[in-house]
Amino acid sequence: MKKTIKYGVFLFAVFLILPPEVYSCNDSIVTRTGEKIKNIVTVEEDVHRTRVIFPGGGVEVDEMNDTITKITIGRRRYLIIEKPGHHTRIQTVRIPRETFKGHWAGFDLGLTNFFSSPLESGLPAEDSWLDLNGGKSVVVGMNLLQYNIGLQKAKNNIGLVTGVGWTINNYRFDSKYVPVRDDEGMTSYIEAERHIEKSKLVTSFATVPLLFEFQLPTGGDDRGFFFSAGVYGSFRLGSHTKVVYNDDGGREKEKSRDDLNLNAFKYGAMVRTGYKWIKLYAKCDLTPLFEKDRGPEVYPWTVGVTLVRF
Repeated sequence: MKKTIKYGVFLFAVFLILPPEVYSCNDSIVTRTGEKIKNIVTVEEDVHRTRVIFPGGGVEVDEMNDTITKITIGRRRYLIIEKPGHHTRIQTVRIPRETFKGHWAGFDLGLTNFFSSPLESGLPAEDSWLDLNGGKSVVVGMNLLQYNIGLQKAKNNIGLVTGVGWTINNYRFDSKYVPVRDDEGMTSYIEAERHIEKSKLVTSFATVPLLFEFQLPTGGDDRGFFFSAGVYGSFRLGSHTKVVYNDDGGREKEKSRDDLNLNAFKYGAMVRTGYKWIKLYAKCDLTPLFEKDRGPEVYPWTVGVTLVRF
């Protein structure tokens, strides 16, 4: 009985320091300015526990636990703990704020093709040997590292996202031409005399993005909507061409490590969006695939989905 009275007096003192509009339990109240507020306090009760929740915090009394009372105000929680021998102490705990978490890390799968200039489809006639088989030109992205920068103090649904990824581009050619570097060091092609089963250019890049992301609701989980947009920079790790011949002489593979004057560094623009389990992305290089004046001027673009999120 004394314990109940003691904690009742303590809770009464806590409520005394709060403004009347917080601890009022009426269905609606009217503030000094005439503003009407409804259901500002929630009271939950069971056999051994009572919980009062108000804006910015709450009070919980649990007679079946050593921590008899928990008082939460903002990001601070005060624990009233009963020790053996009828000793009581108060402990202060700081509640960590949920942090912003973006959508970059994961496994991407997409399809790629070329623009003749940024956002302009179709290739000039002289560059038609670069026509791609769009259904077989696949991009695989493994975004391994992610770093999040929240831009809000009270919420966690707006922020910046960066990290590191590894992108492999498979450009599958849809012609009988084989890309080569000619005697003058220019990226060009030769017409194969044998039947070509497969011809492709494979490039591998390390990618670093910088994306601005907005989420609804907060938390960065997979239950809500998100949209991010920004830029990326990529550094070439390797490249090769592969041609597979299949004719009367049998099946034969040829692979070349010649970089074909590919740009070692590129940058571009990217958007990513999703709702629940559906996650899509699109990006376009703003740097041509080949070095200036040493090959055709084409700009790769990609659309795809995120299959697995890390």
